[in-house]
Amino acid sequence: MKMAVITGEPSGDLLAHSVLDAVQAQVPDLTLLGIGGEHLARNGLQSRFPLSEFSVNGIVEVLPHLPRLLLRIEQITRWLLAEQPDMVLTVDAPDLTLRIAQTLRQRGFQGKLVHLVAPTVWAWKPERAAKIARFLDHVLCLFPFEPPYFEAHDLPATFVGHPILSRAAAGGTKDPNALLLLPGSRMTEARRMVPLFREVVQRLAPRLPGLRCIVPTVATTRAFVTAEMGRWPTPIEFHFREEDKLAAFGQAGTALAASGTVALELAQAEVAGVITYRLSPMTYRRIMRQTSLPHLSLINILAEREVMPERMQDQAQPDELAEAVYALLSDPERRNVQVQAQSAALSRLALPEQQSPARLAAETLLNLVRA
Repeated sequence: MKMAVITGEPSGDLLAHSVLDAVQAQVPDLTLLGIGGEHLARNGLQSRFPLSEFSVNGIVEVLPHLPRLLLRIEQITRWLLAEQPDMVLTVDAPDLTLRIAQTLRQRGFQGKLVHLVAPTVWAWKPERAAKIARFLDHVLCLFPFEPPYFEAHDLPATFVGHPILSRAAAGGTKDPNALLLLPGSRMTEARRMVPLFREVVQRLAPRLPGLRCIVPTVATTRAFVTAEMGRWPTPIEFHFREEDKLAAFGQAGTALAASGTVALELAQAEVAGVITYRLSPMTYRRIMRQTSLPHLSLINILAEREVMPERMQDQAQPDELAEAVYALLSDPERRNVQVQAQSAALSRLALPEQQSPARLAAETLLNLVRA
């Protein structure tokens, strides 16, 4: 069996890694090819191109990289058409991965095309469900309310559960003075967030003499983040490996994070988070025009209320963020109440009978290939 996996960012690389572990447990001689990072490398993937080339998001943000990205998409498409894998599993990063899947189908690819992490058609651009139904064979959904949006267009969809619930619990005793800083896994995110985070920390340090800043890093932004934060007047404790990241989450009770899957990770690790984000004004206005959701952070969407403070775009200001973070660092009871609310929201992602999301996803994939 030959399978291609196409990811576009570190979170997708990690998610695909857990699913491929479960696939390879049943198909040890699987031939694996595609695009991935350090996690899929553990599954034996030799990435066709470095994952860091694709970690770009936003409309204005992507423009300088567009010629190179379009070239890579064409190269990847031709390569997969020549390789003819039994299945192409595209993972998240829909602007990249679904473009490749659509082009493959248009050019006559006969294998199965499956996408993991359903596009958020329930939040914005609902017309995408009909569009992707024309070329995909199946969608693997992380949220229980998603399959009907795709099944309405005759696209089979399976709720496989969210892998965050399968992660090991963060051990250790939490330091009430420790602050996790998570500026994002894409370079475009890190370049916007790191200077903002510095201004927040500069406001917090005089009020909290014992403040410790802990920064787990990812391969796509590691060099930039360590170089920039290493010049801060406030000492930074960096963590470089996935195991170190788990330990870091176990040390801190409070976090300041760029919006994304990390909100769920914080909830699972019982860390009270403040979520923020900045995009170009054009990109942000477009998103807000196309969504009816009152919140953008995943944990707040699940809770249907703001349990994790989110300060987006114009509200992503150093003073506002510093106050939100200080309120958590200085008040253990406030942290505990927020952690409990985060956990309650996260429980909505649980599968019945404690099934494993990775195993369920793997079984779905293998059944499709063997059908």
